[in-house]
Amino acid sequence: MKTYSLPSLLACLGVGMSIGLALTLPNANAQSAPTETITATSTALKASAIPVDQWARRPEFNNMSLSPNGDWLAAISPFKGRNNLVVINLAERSRRILTSFETTDVANFYWVNNKRICMRVSDGQDVTGNFNYRGTFCINTDGTEFADFTRIDRRSSADQGRAILFNPVRAVGGDSNEYIVSMRARTTASVDLYRFNTINGRYQLLTFNSPGDVQSWVLDRNQVPRAALTFEPRQGNETFRRVGVWYRESADAKWEKLFENRITWGVPYGDSMQILGFDYDNKTLFVSARIGRDKFAVYKYDPSTKKLGDLVFEHPLIDIEDGLLFSNEKKKLVGIRYSAEMPVTKWFDPELEKLQQQLDATLKGMVNNIGIVEEKTKRILVTSVSPTHAGQYYLFDNETKSLEPLVKRRDWLPEQAMSERRFIKYKARDGLEIPAWVTIPKGSTGKNLPLVVHIHGGPQVRQYFGVQWNNERWPVAQFLASRGYAVLEPEPRGSTGFGDKHYSAGIKQWGLAMQDDLTDGALHLVKEGIVDKSRMCLYGGSYGGYASLQGVVREGDLFKCTIPIVAVTDLFMLQQVQHSDIAERGDKSLDTEFTVAVGDSVRDKEQFTRTSPARNVDKINVPVLMFHGSDDRRVPIIHANEFVRAMRSSGRGGLIDYVVYNGEGHGFNKDENVIDHIRRTEQFLAKHIGDETQKKLAAVSASTVVASTK
Repeated sequence: MKTYSLPSLLACLGVGMSIGLALTLPNANAQSAPTETITATSTALKASAIPVDQWARRPEFNNMSLSPNGDWLAAISPFKGRNNLVVINLAERSRRILTSFETTDVANFYWVNNKRICMRVSDGQDVTGNFNYRGTFCINTDGTEFADFTRIDRRSSADQGRAILFNPVRAVGGDSNEYIVSMRARTTASVDLYRFNTINGRYQLLTFNSPGDVQSWVLDRNQVPRAALTFEPRQGNETFRRVGVWYRESADAKWEKLFENRITWGVPYGDSMQILGFDYDNKTLFVSARIGRDKFAVYKYDPSTKKLGDLVFEHPLIDIEDGLLFSNEKKKLVGIRYSAEMPVTKWFDPELEKLQQQLDATLKGMVNNIGIVEEKTKRILVTSVSPTHAGQYYLFDNETKSLEPLVKRRDWLPEQAMSERRFIKYKARDGLEIPAWVTIPKGSTGKNLPLVVHIHGGPQVRQYFGVQWNNERWPVAQFLASRGYAVLEPEPRGSTGFGDKHYSAGIKQWGLAMQDDLTDGALHLVKEGIVDKSRMCLYGGSYGGYASLQGVVREGDLFKCTIPIVAVTDLFMLQQVQHSDIAERGDKSLDTEFTVAVGDSVRDKEQFTRTSPARNVDKINVPVLMFHGSDDRRVPIIHANEFVRAMRSSGRGGLIDYVVYNGEGHGFNKDENVIDHIRRTEQFLAKHIGDETQKKLAAVSASTVVASTK
């Protein structure tokens, strides 16, 4: 293990500037701007001059977190070509590299106490941002007592240790080396809670008395499991999955069902409710509910009467399903975090609201996120980010009320070179409003631009936000904008997070109305004068890859090219292929909820035939750049292989370039593969919808990447 003893925190983090600058926060009510400002250390340059490998470069520090007492910082940082864990002793201003993984990445971590950390490792993430977990490890901040609990994780998995590991729930507290975790040690059908010793791996069952096949638990303020969500037994060949919401008054009391939800392929449908946490009276519940309304909102709930109480918070645009911030010190709910057009923290506590106002007055134009507020600590970690700024960390001193700048996540992508990101809503052809984000190239006229429609996976997710830096392996929209393309990122019907009406409008609409939403978004930008109708291309992964192909099946004269990534190409195969991880779960979802959300290959044979790109290659007359991972288990590579075979059999082999990355799954994560993917994408777009400037940029980028990876 390496230890660095350096004179300043910035120096120990590898940043070449003095720590002497501390920002004193202004009075929240002051009318004038603060006199001290932060000067960017990066040299201003055009985004088009930033090489491809720098866009693929991992953040220098990410997921930074303070220890419970505020004496240590931990963060994920690149080391040996992978994301590893580092800690910083704030008293000594020294850094220690705790891990040196070379075949996996530290995906996330959590503090057990003030000197011990546990982490989950993965071999990357898929195209929707979900990690492919491979194990759990724990270690002390001084590098001692390293423990590998991957074997325990794999024994408890329903998927040979590939996906379901034990999940952190809550620290026991104090100096305890135990953590409350959830895992499937008794049965693969149900999750249990355990007190887990992070030194020796021993664990004690906390949920012997269970209301059924539990999928998640809620602890009260005394760390007693008092609420649960269960999968209810199927009654025949049900098409909806039923999820029970259960509660008990004490550890020894009888379980009582409060509510029953219906879900379609994992998504709540219609009236729904989920428990978020207990208030400090240990009786009142905070719930996210959508009962007799379109969007989830947060309420208080009385389990004795089974009735919703006071409305705590709602938003007109989005579902509010979580984000509650509690203070154990003040014994109350102090705030709620959510992201509509932009990320926001709504504070109910006057002291924290005042601090937020002071931070916003000091760090103008930024989204300033105050760190964990559960306990009173000597320091608070602040993260400051914006649509054009990849993020910087600060330390706020609770005693001196000063703000100390730390490090930037991606200093090599300077804010002044990044492109504007706008939130818009446009109307689909049937009148449904579609939320979307548009990125306009920096320095462009904003008119008559080539367009890339970036389509998210799922589709039953919400993928796009006003601040997008942490949601992707590399900043897709900013890179494409740096090369002169406008980028549309829509949340079409069938996406979640925008209410039941928006999601339900996508039921059984793969390749139909859901596809129209994407086309209508592109045509909206054409009508606004932003986009040149003759230069538009589709790009997306998983479901987004499917829609990228279906778009050129349906709109062959409109879109000039398409880039499908790990794409579903045949809806029959999506339901019938038995070596996908969905099929291997054995929960019958492909025969039940899938038939509601997407359709059935027997009853909807005619629709599946019309909406499966692999069965309609005769309608594709534009260039296709297809990417797939050899080890993809969500959308097995047979989807890509069969599509390519059909293209070649129909005499269209000359239209398709097919790239397979060995060892990659449902998304690409190895640095060399990400760089290659970006390079090929840039060249393909420049060739088919770019102008001479974009073609020259692609040629320069290609030569730079080759040189940098030799």
